[in-house]
Amino acid sequence: MARAGAWGWRHAVFAPLLLAAGLAFAQNSGVEVKIGEAAARRFTGAEIAALPQTELVETRSVGAGAKTEQAEVRYRGVLLRDLLDAAGVQKLDRHALRHSGVAARATDSYAVLFSWGELYNGRAGDNVLVITSMNGKPLPPGEGPYALRSLSDTKPGPRHVKWLNRIDFFTVPK
Repeated sequence: MARAGAWGWRHAVFAPLLLAAGLAFAQNSGVEVKIGEAAARRFTGAEIAALPQTELVETRSVGAGAKTEQAEVRYRGVLLRDLLDAAGVQKLDRHALRHSGVAARATDSYAVLFSWGELYNGRAGDNVLVITSMNGKPLPPGEGPYALRSLSDTKPGPRHVKWLNRIDFFTVPK
């Protein structure tokens, strides 16, 4: 009886807290974009969905040895540079853009970096995606509502941000 009673009070205490945390997350859902010293702007899911959508396909090797198979993963979302443009990056001084960068951050503070030139003057920018769905379905719980991947990198893991929640655009002082 002590066991059942112990679980009962825990559920009574923690269930409302978890529900409140989930509601707070749902209200704050979206991706915050900060351009330099300007105030950050939160793009909601609807605003992200209204931006030009891109689908990129990644081919992965699954298995080991002789049993290796190729599997396709279809990512859908908005290119990082399109989200930055919607936030106003292209209004900045063109000379300042040349020594600027982007930090994409996760809720756990993991961050990846890109240079402005990499996103806007190279092929990499065509393959850096703020992901909203995978294989036609919402992202799995471990990825969060938004993720970011650089699909043209030689190694796929280091610039993969799960639970993407903030993008900072910065200029490096001369």
